[in-house]
Amino acid sequence: MNFLLVGSLLLLFIIHSPTIKIMDTRSHYSEIIANLNQANTKNGLRELFDRNMNYTELLNWEKEHLVYDSGNINRNEDPFKILEYGKGRCGEFAILYVALCLAHGYQTRLVVDVFGDHVWAEVLDRNTWVHVDTEGRINEPYMYERDWNKTIRLVYAFEENKVIDVTWKYNVN
Repeated sequence: MNFLLVGSLLLLFIIHSPTIKIMDTRSHYSEIIANLNQANTKNGLRELFDRNMNYTELLNWEKEHLVYDSGNINRNEDPFKILEYGKGRCGEFAILYVALCLAHGYQTRLVVDVFGDHVWAEVLDRNTWVHVDTEGRINEPYMYERDWNKTIRLVYAFEENKVIDVTWKYNVN
């Protein structure tokens, strides 16, 4: 293969790589949120509780039933498998939390930092989307840039049949 062709292919990959990442992320998380919105998922999770809980109580409940583990773990996207396994990272925590909130009747969305490898949730409370990080922090949208020194480039929120660019909510600049 000649040098010019190899260079051209490499340039095409570099140019289109972010676009591919964005498309993969959109497709992947749209599928996850669709699964979380299924009636059997909501009903099955709701059966774990003897009363309706508010979204802060659900966050505390989750922290009692799921352990954060940054090691080599089985990654899951099904809330029942996440609960059964009992540990996860931000993705598992966010997926389970969103599923629990949906099961309790809250309009909730899964939020993904596309290039920053982090996932969290937003819950609609009194017509305002409230940031909920499963680290236990509520309504601190600038925590990623301020406390973690992350650069926020592209953030999507996933609701049933919707993908919304919410970068502006998490980017200090």
